[in-house]
Amino acid sequence: MNILAFDTSTKKFSISILKNNKLVLNLSKILDKTYSKFLIPIIKDSLKKSKLNIKNIDTILVSLGPGSFTGIRMGIAAAKGLALPHKINISGFNNMDILVNSIDNCISKKIITIIKSKKNDYYYQIFNSKKKPLKKISFFSIDDLPNFFFNENVVFLGDLDLNFIKEIKKKGKKIIFYKRKFSNARTLIDLIQNKKNINKIKSLDPVYVYSHYAKKY
Repeated sequence: MNILAFDTSTKKFSISILKNNKLVLNLSKILDKTYSKFLIPIIKDSLKKSKLNIKNIDTILVSLGPGSFTGIRMGIAAAKGLALPHKINISGFNNMDILVNSIDNCISKKIITIIKSKKNDYYYQIFNSKKKPLKKISFFSIDDLPNFFFNENVVFLGDLDLNFIKEIKKKGKKIIFYKRKFSNARTLIDLIQNKKNINKIKSLDPVYVYSHYAKKY
């Protein structure tokens, strides 16, 4: 099985390639507003380094968000452009799904996944201890944190920057933080290799959270 997975939903681009069921390439790079210039060249160069032609790929996996409106659309367009001419299977993945499934199953608390949005905003989603979503993805401002964030029966996971952690700790609660340098593409490949149940979305509808974008869940 040869899989090409990439994430353009944040300013930090990530790409991973699975060749004959083995990880042969993993790359993370800050692209931010330069996706239109560098996305396709980086993908082609990554395939070349992996000694693969796009025709050798069985499945392309692309992030549907939440994240940058422009980045997500560019990623989906690139995936379709690469896949359709060669009739390659293509599926999307939800970043929150990848995050929550990246931690051990021994968590007995509710899990709140966090992804940095723009300026002082963050996306979040709440899951129960069995990693089942309790609410749809929403967002908050660092200046207006939801009250339930200060419940000791929660675990935070994902894009946890210093500003966020500082605000939470102001209440003096003993709250657990899983702060890791996540690469969504690499994490997704790891989950596939470990045969974790990841929801692969065929519709490729972007996950838009802000009300001024079309909402698709």
